[in-house]
Amino acid sequence: MRCRLFCLLLVSPLIGLTQPTPPPEPFQFEHYGQREGWEMDYVNDITSCGGFVWFATQNGLNRFDGVGFRAFRKGGRHSLTDNLVQALLTDAQGRLWIGTGSGIDLYDPKTEQMQTFAEAFGMNPLAGRVAVHALLEDAQRRIWILTNAQGLFCFDPRTRQIQHFFPGNNELINSSLSPDGQVFVTTFTEVYQFNEAARSFRPLAIRQRLGASVLLRDMLFDKQGTVWLGTSGGAFTFNRAEWAMPGRGTRRHYTQGNTPTTLTDGDVTNLLCDHTGRVWVGTRKGGICLYSPKTGQFQQLQHDPFNPRSLAEGMISFMYEGPQGIVWAGVGNAGISKYDPGRFVFGLLQKNSFAPANTLPDNKVLRLEGLNDDLYIGTDVGGFARYSIPRRTLTNYPPTYLPRASALHDQVWGITADKTGKLWFANWRELTAYDPRRQTAQTYPVHNPHQQFAFGTHVLYDQQGTPSEVWVGGHSGLTRFDLRTKRWRNWDDNPALRAISTYNIRFMYQATPSQIWFATLRTALVGYDLRTRQTIHYDSTRGLTCPYIRSLWQAGQTLWVGTPCGLYRVDLRRGRVVRHYTTATGLPNDVIYGILPDNRGNLWLSSNAGLACFSPSRGVVVKTYDVTDGLQSNEFNTNACYRHRDGTLFFGGVNGITYFQPGQFRTNTFVPPVRITAVSVFDSACNPSQPHLSLGPDQNFLTFEFAALNFSNSRKNQYQYQLEGIDHTWVRTTTRRTANYTKLPPGNYVFRVKGSNDDGLWNETEATLRFTIRPPFWATTWFRAGLIGLLLGGAYGLYRYRLGQLRRQQQHTLTVTVRTQELERQRFAKELHDGIGANLAVLKLYLSGLNQPGFSVSDIHSRASAVLDASMSELRSLVHDMHPRGLRNDGLVTTLWQMVQLLNESHQLTIAYTARDLPPKLPESLEINLFRVVQELLQNAIKHAHATHISLSLHTEADTVQVIYHDNGQGFDLTQVRAGSNGLLNIQQRIDLLKGTCQIDSAPGAGTTIRVSVPLFA
Repeated sequence: MRCRLFCLLLVSPLIGLTQPTPPPEPFQFEHYGQREGWEMDYVNDITSCGGFVWFATQNGLNRFDGVGFRAFRKGGRHSLTDNLVQALLTDAQGRLWIGTGSGIDLYDPKTEQMQTFAEAFGMNPLAGRVAVHALLEDAQRRIWILTNAQGLFCFDPRTRQIQHFFPGNNELINSSLSPDGQVFVTTFTEVYQFNEAARSFRPLAIRQRLGASVLLRDMLFDKQGTVWLGTSGGAFTFNRAEWAMPGRGTRRHYTQGNTPTTLTDGDVTNLLCDHTGRVWVGTRKGGICLYSPKTGQFQQLQHDPFNPRSLAEGMISFMYEGPQGIVWAGVGNAGISKYDPGRFVFGLLQKNSFAPANTLPDNKVLRLEGLNDDLYIGTDVGGFARYSIPRRTLTNYPPTYLPRASALHDQVWGITADKTGKLWFANWRELTAYDPRRQTAQTYPVHNPHQQFAFGTHVLYDQQGTPSEVWVGGHSGLTRFDLRTKRWRNWDDNPALRAISTYNIRFMYQATPSQIWFATLRTALVGYDLRTRQTIHYDSTRGLTCPYIRSLWQAGQTLWVGTPCGLYRVDLRRGRVVRHYTTATGLPNDVIYGILPDNRGNLWLSSNAGLACFSPSRGVVVKTYDVTDGLQSNEFNTNACYRHRDGTLFFGGVNGITYFQPGQFRTNTFVPPVRITAVSVFDSACNPSQPHLSLGPDQNFLTFEFAALNFSNSRKNQYQYQLEGIDHTWVRTTTRRTANYTKLPPGNYVFRVKGSNDDGLWNETEATLRFTIRPPFWATTWFRAGLIGLLLGGAYGLYRYRLGQLRRQQQHTLTVTVRTQELERQRFAKELHDGIGANLAVLKLYLSGLNQPGFSVSDIHSRASAVLDASMSELRSLVHDMHPRGLRNDGLVTTLWQMVQLLNESHQLTIAYTARDLPPKLPESLEINLFRVVQELLQNAIKHAHATHISLSLHTEADTVQVIYHDNGQGFDLTQVRAGSNGLLNIQQRIDLLKGTCQIDSAPGAGTTIRVSVPLFA
């Protein structure tokens, strides 16, 4: 075997010498530009009002809810006086004062109403109609209005009084309020202090004290008793206790330079003191210089075109610290840069193609290996790099560095450090021992032509702690290199490892002196005991159902196994998997690339969906992080992770390295107010701040927009909403901030929404909106009541009409019956008169001839008999003609039933009729007389008794026909009616004719019951 030794001394900048002292941790910014929906221009002012952040620009007013912007301009429902907005102020009452190029507008966040100064106060002074440059509220709640060309106005909203100072002055640039409540006004060349007693301003002769011909830009009182003046020639500071006294006060001047006590640009545009006491100095070209009172030095926060987390531009127009300690900065025409102290605790190591010397050579990281305080990084196509953890400096090694050591270049998978300070690199060609102190490399060619990829290396030691072997695992199995003989060896002396030497080994992991774990592809996990020289397989028979191993971490007798199928917990005492965690149990993703512990007992898991903090004791994911939190990407790589001794965790992925210290994470304790930001009915906007919304029947397609006003990592805010009457439970959502409802039925509704911050802290105070969808006119109560009334009236009218019709029909029937009977009587009388009467007259003549001579008795008897026979025959014919036709055809039972049916149809009388055990045909005289009796009874019930219900039954009993009649009519007194009642008399006569009996039972108010019994055969 040939050994080649390469040595290179670092005598040139090629290797990138590190700096003697570590630089400060860089500030990281988020940006809001056109991509994020920013449509405005240069930022003139920033404030908070109603929980939102407001931006004054040259092209209108913008309201930000953490995710989206809403523009307010001239014209429309929330109309501004002018699109040029130069000043903003939130007063003690929560109103937003808006200074524009044409006057002042006031916005009430509770009602979302915009008013002009004249509309709000009922007056139209000059102060409300001129271009406003700045606004200030003092301790007495007076509003100081700095104008562009009309000087300064002091307006008291309670008394509506206005004072005018510096009339016609067009050089006023700023106003400030000292901690003790004094008002100061700054011009380009002077600072004025307001004397409350004299009601006037006095100059402080500041120009002479500055000792330089500069223009004043801004003025600030910090928390350390220092007054700052930002000028065109740098920043000046004074002792606050004496600075207002002419000729007194300690002065210090910060100018442009490149030291920690100088500014990046001498032209200061804006000053800000944050809640920690640091002073932010905004400049025209040099970004922000952050002054620390503890060190007395500046940290330079500048625009870096190659760093997306730097300031978006070097020109700072305005700075503002809002809730949660977030600093907002207007950056020229680039939009807004935001510094969030609770964000971006993640550090990034990435490739910078425009300045590659001290960056990663390639963003796809395959391997991380630590040696002392250095992190060695293997990449996909860029070779390796070294990162100094305490100094935070990167050094990459180009192909010209030790060019004959191929394992150091291009694709670097296998890197392992041994106890002597060497690094072992391996690829399919060779094994390389690299000495980072001497910058030398020694290579050992590989004699395995089948090894296409070398994924991992591992160093073994003898009993004295001296490196003895290097094992190389790869695509074609496991090989070993003997460091004593400098030769490659086979596994003939180790049958246990010879059995697995052909496995596809992704990496090797050793947590204890006696145990090595082989993570394989397709053959699961193999453990090897260095003392017993035996292997143990963890596969599906032991509960490890996934054969692809991507990461391992051992803690005592627990082994955590990351796979593409989730996370497995292995109990080494029991020799099997005891728990399997997947997305179904809360993991953000099933592919677990890396596992590292922190100092708090948690495990950090890298995956295809970012990082997850996992609690082994509870078996739950505590929190997840993704690319929006500052990760290199959501996708990481297999076993590309490292834990430094200071607790810093490193995870490599497809776009660089993410590193962090878990102890730096702070839970967001801010409880965000929740607002309903918009309500749309179809495509028409409604005011979400009104207490009640009344909608028409066709306005039943609604969209609600809402926001939890947490501005730290706002995209991870969570929401729950519910529409009472529609949603039976709360609907939970994360990324979606809208709720849509279609085809809502008429009714009263309440929409409720709750929100949380990015750490899941919920505001249980709901934002609500009550609304009513009115029913269409045909579904209203009055319409339905009217319709029911109309239907009832129509039914009643129809009923009355039918009743009248039946009554008229009944009356007509009775009339016809009476007339028929009368005609029949007349006919009968005529027949009697013409027929029988004539015969009787003849008979009388015959009888009178008995005493006349010439007539014999026998002759008269003969003739009288003939006349009597003729009369009897004619009488029978008359009687036969009066018999009802129905009786002849249908019989008594059917004829009575037909008559009863006719009367029942009137609906004024109900007759219950039954007939049983009657022969189909009765004697003719019995039928007609019983028919007339029943007919008379029914006629009396209708005409006299006014009955509504009648029961009538006929049956035979012991050769008699029984007729039982009963009505619920008014009844009568038998003693008074019997003698004079023709109807009862006719009934009785007919029954007597039939040789029957009649029993009548009646009393006033008790109805009438009549029982008739006649013999069946007389």
